[in-house]
Amino acid sequence: MRRLAWLSITLGVAGVGAAGCGPGDDGGGTCAGILPGELVITEVLADYDAPTGSSGADEGHEWFEVYNASSRPIELRGVVVSHGRPDGGNAKTHVMTDVTITPGQYLVLGNVLPDLAPAHVDYGYAADLGDLYNTGGGKLALRCGDTLVDEAIYDAVEAGRSRSLDGGGPPDYQANDLPTSWCDADETSEYEYEPANFGTPGAGNQDCLVVIPGSCDDGGTMRATVPPQVGDLTITEVMPSPAAVSAANGEWFEVLVNRDVDINDLGLDRVDDTAAPVILASATCRRVTAGEYLVFARNPDMAANGGIADVDGTFGFAIVNGTTAQPTGIRLMMGATELDVMTWTSARSGRAIQLDAGLTAPTDNDLSTNLCDATAPYGAGDLGTPGEANTECGTVTTGMCMDTGTGTLRPIVKPTAGQLVIDEWMPNPSGTDTVSGEWFELRATADVDLNGLQAGTTSLGSTPLIPAGGDCVRVATGARAVFHKTGGNGLPETVTVTGRFGFALTNASGSLQVGVDGAALATATWAVDPNRASFMIDSSGDQCTAAEAGVALFNGVDRGTPGTANSPPECP
Repeated sequence: MRRLAWLSITLGVAGVGAAGCGPGDDGGGTCAGILPGELVITEVLADYDAPTGSSGADEGHEWFEVYNASSRPIELRGVVVSHGRPDGGNAKTHVMTDVTITPGQYLVLGNVLPDLAPAHVDYGYAADLGDLYNTGGGKLALRCGDTLVDEAIYDAVEAGRSRSLDGGGPPDYQANDLPTSWCDADETSEYEYEPANFGTPGAGNQDCLVVIPGSCDDGGTMRATVPPQVGDLTITEVMPSPAAVSAANGEWFEVLVNRDVDINDLGLDRVDDTAAPVILASATCRRVTAGEYLVFARNPDMAANGGIADVDGTFGFAIVNGTTAQPTGIRLMMGATELDVMTWTSARSGRAIQLDAGLTAPTDNDLSTNLCDATAPYGAGDLGTPGEANTECGTVTTGMCMDTGTGTLRPIVKPTAGQLVIDEWMPNPSGTDTVSGEWFELRATADVDLNGLQAGTTSLGSTPLIPAGGDCVRVATGARAVFHKTGGNGLPETVTVTGRFGFALTNASGSLQVGVDGAALATATWAVDPNRASFMIDSSGDQCTAAEAGVALFNGVDRGTPGTANSPPECP
């Protein structure tokens, strides 16, 4: 029997109908009339395993295989081959030259110069497609003009072993939509096409072990899965707003295992959207044991995700910060059963939201008083403990915060009237979405803490933008704190975001106020629509727009000075 590694592979077709590649098209060649499914991607070797004493470089050793499922020879000149991440990022392309694939033939394409191709490679694309990914998965696609002929997402790569479509029947673009139709090459001499590397390049694939629903392959033996029940898994930590890396790469959440179970078919889901859960489909038994911490992330690559080395699964949805009016959360599903859910109404930049140390039950994260900001740094500098036990939240004392410099509780230094100035605000940006790109900036005229800071338009919101306890959020005299609209991404990476808000700024005839304990300390009003420019306050207290002051663009289209002193210092 063959062992199946955990893999999520999907293949599909789009744009049904013949379409040709003519001169000037992306193909730049002559392909025409190739229909979806006539070419099928059947095998991928993404990670070469060098024999002992040899170089481990993949250059010249990676390959993938294509099968002609039609009843006619197909000329591939002009077919565009693309390779990138599963979400389409980092895509690179190669336009095929003269080569014909006959009916029933397997064609092997390798990352090698044509003149240097080894015996098992039929066609060399050199370095045009970049390296096939060893971690995080990648997507290969074949196109002729506007027709997507086939595409495959490969994942869970094992060095020296190809991933191949089940050879028990003719290669089919619908059959290879199923993750259970794929498996690893056997590590036997029969399939060793190069020393320490196994696969069937250019030939029919091996039969894969057929997996019955509700069962999994445990080292070559089929057994029933042990699915988790309510109480078996607890969401213990969530990173909605990374600062060291982008949200698309750095978002993650952590799950504590309370009983030995299999996480085959576990669903990862965001509670405030209509999309179906991300299912951890696997033919191999995905056994986890009590006391183990699992990490699910947007990007499994440690170099990109902020320093998380071990990722147990990936998801494509975005984790959002949430507001009092619109709480958000993450949940675990097994079929229609909700195993656990963790919700929140705000998140601070660069800090995970964690369950207090020692709490392990799914019901523990239902209480907001059991949650706090993470304080331990990891990887690139964000705060959290992905894959490890959480730190203690500490005792919450009214009017106190934790001094990050000394590690001790001290009284919160609340600002009074005149100690915070709404120094600049952007109600109508165009560089990003006109709502999610909004921001405002506060300037401190005294050393104060922003813990418990409230904000709103015609009235102060009841939920603070910064928690009233936790770590002290200090702003020194003359320093600035920038607050960004939830979900926005229009600020330069050099700008540190202190917090986020959930309300919208009105473009014209608007107002903004900030305060603490329900009392407004500073208010800004405006009557005109600034359109692509912030409002700013000069050193004399006069108000003008960044456009009137001749301020430069900060993101290519919008004018303002987020996070820095207003310049020029005087309004015209």
